[in-house]
Amino acid sequence: MVRARTLLCGALPLLSACSLLTIKTPERPLTTPELNARVLTREISAQFAAAVNSCATDIAATEHDEAVLDNALRWEIAAIGETRRAALRVSPMMSLLDSWALAEQMRAFVAEGAPGGALFGAHQEVVREISTAYADETQALARRVATPQQFDAYQSFVAAYAREHPLVDLGFARASVVVLWSREQGGDARIVDSLGTIPEAMSDTAERLEIFGDTVPTQMMRRTELALAESGYSRAQLKTALARLDESLERLEAVAESTPALVQGAEMEVRSSLREVLDRLQASAREGESTLHTERTALFEEIQSERTALVAAVDEQRKALAQDAARISGQVVRDVGGQLRDLAGEVLLLGSVLIVVLLGLPFAAGYLLGRARHGGGASR
Repeated sequence: MVRARTLLCGALPLLSACSLLTIKTPERPLTTPELNARVLTREISAQFAAAVNSCATDIAATEHDEAVLDNALRWEIAAIGETRRAALRVSPMMSLLDSWALAEQMRAFVAEGAPGGALFGAHQEVVREISTAYADETQALARRVATPQQFDAYQSFVAAYAREHPLVDLGFARASVVVLWSREQGGDARIVDSLGTIPEAMSDTAERLEIFGDTVPTQMMRRTELALAESGYSRAQLKTALARLDESLERLEAVAESTPALVQGAEMEVRSSLREVLDRLQASAREGESTLHTERTALFEEIQSERTALVAAVDEQRKALAQDAARISGQVVRDVGGQLRDLAGEVLLLGSVLIVVLLGLPFAAGYLLGRARHGGGASR
């Protein structure tokens, strides 16, 4: 690669008249719009996640309907997970596009008459306000960082995507925005134009770790709560079991002072209550561990697929550069050869004319001189 680059640099004086050859380094920094899109998309995503978490906490504290409580847990888990996945795309503009498409899907999902329009009871309007604010902010960000032509293309794509791929339940199963955008733009569209410089890549990695650290523990707690609810252990039963445990401890303390013979019975009851709670917690922990393993595997697969796509794109650009260099070199050789042939022909022609002139001039002079003398003699 270094040798090829050296040869190309050495050939640049011969190719000064050609402007088709460009050499790109692999460490091209991200543009200002791309950096703004990355930073602000993740900031909007963090604000949305905080608003969702706060709303779900309020629902859990004030709601008594088990169905609404379960829906709030599922909504919090899915909404935060999907917005985090969209905001952490490798390409900043694809992160913004995916976040905008997700926001429009969620706004349509919780609208009146939609599948999620009546899942949150008295808290439905708050959920709609959060989803609408998320959609408005991502749209405003796209208008600021994209060119007018890019914004029109993004807006048309997002509207069609939200209309053709609506959310149908709180699982938030979504079609891939990146795949559909690439298919719509054609095979020549660049999904990832540059990864930025090494400091930009390191900063991106640090931000990703921070985002995962802020969101994954809370999501694991919510998944545990949801697993307990789905296993038949309701919140009321959990509170009852904990209350029974407190009562048993109080009784044990009271009878231990007055009647030691009753301590054994109270101890057995406490052990039974503790065993029941620990069994539930152990089952929930296993469920949480399985979920964490699944999410980690999915994350690694996503990173691997994006890295594979990036390597393939770099290889394609390198092949295209090599083909352009070979084609330009061949064209230069052909043009130079043609010009040399034309020059040789002109030199030969001029040489022939010069020879004819040099050889014919004495003869013409002698002929004219002889004729002049002959004419003069005849006149005498």
